[in-house]
Amino acid sequence: MPTVIDVERVTAVLLLDGWHFIQPRSFSVGPYAFAEDDRAQNGYFFAKIDQLSREMQYFVGPIDCVMSVRYSIPTTDAEFEDEEEDEDAEVF
Repeated sequence: MPTVIDVERVTAVLLLDGWHFIQPRSFSVGPYAFAEDDRAQNGYFFAKIDQLSREMQYFVGPIDCVMSVRYSIPTTDAEFEDEEEDEDAEVF
């Protein structure tokens, strides 16, 4: 049974050149091609802010190049479960 990862919770992507800390909710998986007539293949997409220029950068490539992803898992804090106003609070 595969591990299901909620792509909306991915916070970093490991490619061959190292970890990329990405913009929240920018990671997705889907088909891509460089031209309309090219055969589409499964790929990854994400955006990040460059550390030096502070410009937004967009990445796309074959899904086989993704070595790992870092993602958050929602948890509840037992301390808040007894308090009525924070009953459904999620802690990341």
